[in-house]
Amino acid sequence: MKSSTCHTIRTLVPGYMDGELSEEQASPLRQHLLSCPTCRNAAQDLGNLSHWFPTPETLAPPAGFAARVARAAFAGEGGQTNKPSAPLRPQVESTPAAPLASEDPQLRRFVLGLTSVAAALLLSLALFMAQEKQPSGEELSAEPIPTALEELDRLNAADSLNRAKGVQEMPTARTLKNR
Repeated sequence: MKSSTCHTIRTLVPGYMDGELSEEQASPLRQHLLSCPTCRNAAQDLGNLSHWFPTPETLAPPAGFAARVARAAFAGEGGQTNKPSAPLRPQVESTPAAPLASEDPQLRRFVLGLTSVAAALLLSLALFMAQEKQPSGEELSAEPIPTALEELDRLNAADSLNRAKGVQEMPTARTLKNR
């Protein structure tokens, strides 16, 4: 019986948190939350989650928005233009913004110089790291594994040297299979 009560209470918690329940509905819900730690924790989790979302008060339009829209509508503006007309712009005092790198040639040169120095450092670090001996152990090695073609070239070169010295060819899996 308690689980069905808990289920009912949990369905009412969002409305309670939003202030949508009447006092007759909220009073038993509060009593249940005081006596049931599971439902109380669920209500607290929902309350914590609601802090992440804006309230309707924070989403309110700026002052005078409705009047500007009404003036624009009565003036016959269809709202299809790419650039808003002057009455629709907010009346906010603007502060001079910091110059962008594209607007200030001195700043642009500094940023480009700094970027090229950073790129050169990264390139030299990458080349240095490629030249370093890779760590290895008895069974493991960080050295690159030779490809099958590199291994075949190495074996062919060794066979050529052996034939030149008159050493008999070592039996391979292919020669053993053919016997």
